[in-house]
Amino acid sequence: MYYKAKVVPNNFSSPEMELANLEEKRHFQKVHPLKKSELWAWDMASKYGVEASNHAIPCNTTAPVIRCVTPILGIYIDPGAISLYVSSFSSILSFFTSLSISAVADHGSYKKTLLIVFSVLGCLLTMGFFIIQTPKLFWVGAILSPLVWTCYNVCGVFSHSFLPIYGHAHPDVLAAHARGESVSVVRKVEEQVVNDLSAYSSAIANIGSIIVHGVCIGVSLGMHETSLSLQIAIAFTGAWWLMWILIVAPWLDPRPGPPMPKGQNWVATLLSFKQLPEIFKFMVAWFILSDGINTMPAIMFIILYRELSFTHVESLIMSVLLSVMACLGAYGFLYLRKIWSLTTKFMVILCLGLYGLQMTYLVVLPYFTDKAGLRTMQEGWFNVLYYGIIVSTFYGSCRVMLSELCPPGDENEWFSLYLLADKGSSWMGPFITGAIFTLTGDYRRAFMFPLAMIIVGALVLSRVDMNKGKDQAYNFAKAKDLQRTTGTYPSTLHTP
Repeated sequence: MYYKAKVVPNNFSSPEMELANLEEKRHFQKVHPLKKSELWAWDMASKYGVEASNHAIPCNTTAPVIRCVTPILGIYIDPGAISLYVSSFSSILSFFTSLSISAVADHGSYKKTLLIVFSVLGCLLTMGFFIIQTPKLFWVGAILSPLVWTCYNVCGVFSHSFLPIYGHAHPDVLAAHARGESVSVVRKVEEQVVNDLSAYSSAIANIGSIIVHGVCIGVSLGMHETSLSLQIAIAFTGAWWLMWILIVAPWLDPRPGPPMPKGQNWVATLLSFKQLPEIFKFMVAWFILSDGINTMPAIMFIILYRELSFTHVESLIMSVLLSVMACLGAYGFLYLRKIWSLTTKFMVILCLGLYGLQMTYLVVLPYFTDKAGLRTMQEGWFNVLYYGIIVSTFYGSCRVMLSELCPPGDENEWFSLYLLADKGSSWMGPFITGAIFTLTGDYRRAFMFPLAMIIVGALVLSRVDMNKGKDQAYNFAKAKDLQRTTGTYPSTLHTP
């Protein structure tokens, strides 16, 4: 029998609510908006820069219409492009760091330990932004930002990997097994449970984000939007992160996995795609889609900040409203899914259709008029809030799809691959859009990239067969368990 997460008896009258509460508390530790560090690096790079038309004139960041460039190794680069390149490097570093330790986290009780270690390290790194006292030190922010983002994303992998474990161990799922329900019924119960946990944790994360942004807005307003106020805001997000991981840690069961077999690493995980073709198709679709979806707000915020003259405070207020809309959207889509009994895959496709409409608007309209297409403050607010009402459902549903397709016992390794672009900009999108702007001088042209990625990704995702993928995951886990106990790998395995 393949490995299952152990179920710890509870003395509660409602174990279902206890598991849900535990999931919410677990996710609370990662709700802080650490990407303020990227904004800080951009701000300092702008102040160190010069005007694009005349490199002898220092950049005046207070001017209403201005284009600055910053010298990097003799090349003058727009600070917005620097932000995208830093984001790209952050994703690459996060990806390989997570893959390097994911196999260790899946075995033994290292999952919880590594979650705490990387949280403490990330908090300490956020304090490092106080080192930057002059614009010439903007490169320090460009180094710290990827390191902080890596710690944050690695913690995200560890916390997300608890989701399928909680799904397998949930009382409703265990009760379905005990009643002797068919495999299809048990899978429907588990899908419902995991979707609920994902939606609830996303909602509580957004509430935490609203609180953090509220504090940051207060700091920024109270200190008249100085550079020091951004440093304090970044440090506060790190302190918030550390505070909640320390609060949650005593409540979080390590739920240890089996001993790590010899030769187990991320390379072995990649090679297992041959036995798991459906999860392979999902990962390809996720790589494409996450690149496009993550790039959308990056482009929008740069346009708002650079061309529509949004202030730091307005950006923070918009982030708060985005979190509010994400919370409302998570519950709204959850309600619709329950009423119409929609599948997780359908919810992802629905979100992609809504995003496709938005990208079509931003790509097509600027070719016909210069009065619309993210050219006014009102359009800026609408597009960001529209993005926000969908974002929680999209990411939550994708997370649930992976939790259903990944083999039990290998959660961290698969969520490490999922981290390729999860909750942060992936490497390809920012790099390509930064290059598009460098060549054309117009960020709106860059929206063609996420639109193309959404279309291609949706086509690949539509080919994923969820039932077949669950059978493949079951057979793969059973084969690994048999190989670990007997040293032999079965030639064939039957569907449960």
